[in-house]
Amino acid sequence: MTRFGKKMQFKFGAMVMLWLSAVIGLPQESQVSSTEYGYPNIQGYWTNPFQTPLERPANLGNKRNYTAIEAQALVDRAISMDNERQAPIDPNRSAPEAGGRINNQADGNFEVMPIEMARVNGEYRTSFVIEPSNGRIPWREDGKDIHLKWREQGKLRFDGPEGLTPLDRCLNPGAQLPLIFIFGGVGHALGNPAGDNPVRNIQIVQNEDYVVMLAEYFSLVRIIRIDSEFRPEQGNKWMGDSIGYYENNSLVVHTRHFRPEQSIGSLRSSEAFEVKEVFTRVSDNEILFKYTITDPNIYTQPWTAEIPLRRMKEGLLLYEYACHEGNYSIPSMLRAARMEEAGLL
Repeated sequence: MTRFGKKMQFKFGAMVMLWLSAVIGLPQESQVSSTEYGYPNIQGYWTNPFQTPLERPANLGNKRNYTAIEAQALVDRAISMDNERQAPIDPNRSAPEAGGRINNQADGNFEVMPIEMARVNGEYRTSFVIEPSNGRIPWREDGKDIHLKWREQGKLRFDGPEGLTPLDRCLNPGAQLPLIFIFGGVGHALGNPAGDNPVRNIQIVQNEDYVVMLAEYFSLVRIIRIDSEFRPEQGNKWMGDSIGYYENNSLVVHTRHFRPEQSIGSLRSSEAFEVKEVFTRVSDNEILFKYTITDPNIYTQPWTAEIPLRRMKEGLLLYEYACHEGNYSIPSMLRAARMEEAGLL
């Protein structure tokens, strides 16, 4: 069946369900959750408000979910940490030790700290990763991204701006796509124990032929073509080339052709990196976001994560996010590297 045929089949199926709802009294949610084109309506402002980590703590093994009591204990712990971090800092505290590391705790204290545990199908998940069964990212021991290959060729990190990560350079948030990776986690030593809050927030807009996703972090815009084909002739892109289609109550998105230098240490990737995302409307206020990452150069097998997304509270919006650190610090770092090479440091 052609992609056009799939679109027409979906629209016809949606109309049949609406007719059955009116005739025999089926639940009306499909009606309120459809766009004017008959697609599942996933528009709005969404967030991931959970402290659940991407990877499962290694000591939990194959334990996929917490009991309600265990989940509440983690919530209580997060509340205690949140209260502590919001408390006034002692003005009479001593200076940091010479040579010690100064963190960005003060910055983090202005963020909203996620408290809740993610719950999917009634389970309090121990991690967002569900496959492999240990909830861990299946790294290849010999996996090499472009940065490691450059190091093996003798190119050092500070030889030029290209050797630094996209996050260092303020080009993107340090993950191949918004939402698939959240920095930090409860107990993180630097700043907000739960990571940067803007990473978690997106806005989705739909029309007949496109889905547009605006991520608050770095103000990134993704344009997903519906019932389209990949366009490799356009070259690799920072967020890849995304095409999608609707299936039942879900939007399915495939993304390929990422720039290989987009790889970061905590989520390495190569030119073979590929993501399949599924956004399923669970209720008026929840989307189940599921994605599978495939990259045989970096991972021993494809791996899958599930993240519940919740509609942001009424009145909350996204804000412009600007990253400027790299614009100022990278010239200074490269200048220092040249001075060191010249024996001036």
